[in-house]
Amino acid sequence: MAFRSTALIGIGLAALALAGCSHDDKRAALHDPDEPHYGLFFNDNGETVSLAYGEANSDNVALMLECGKGSGRVQVSDLARGQAPALVLASGRRTTELGARLQASDGPALVVADAALDAGALQGFRRTGKLTVSQGEARYGVAAGAHEREEVSLFFTACGRVA
Repeated sequence: MAFRSTALIGIGLAALALAGCSHDDKRAALHDPDEPHYGLFFNDNGETVSLAYGEANSDNVALMLECGKGSGRVQVSDLARGQAPALVLASGRRTTELGARLQASDGPALVVADAALDAGALQGFRRTGKLTVSQGEARYGVAAGAHEREEVSLFFTACGRVA
């Protein structure tokens, strides 16, 4: 009797394992392996720090936040996505519209703007790890994963004014 119940438990566990392997994962089907995987990456460059949203170990960066350590000011740059003179950041219910300028680069043109570290959308991003970036009709979202939240925290801590 004990052998029979052990065998039934083993068969049941094997069936569950097979069912787990054969599920239909729609998210996996929608992911194109040729598309870059973007993430948030903190860099300490000595006098300055940056938080880049882009592809790991590449120059493929969409959004860059940079500051002088302790300055309380952030330079925001994004790939130019049209002729919009403004860069709009939103996080939660907070929106910050930044007057921007076009800047030439070795690759695509950039839109660059300056902001106070305590700007509403930046503080929302610090708190939630989520940020929407807009230029005119073009927009995309940034969402820090659990392991990237530390990168966001490091950036804001380094940029904060030293009392």
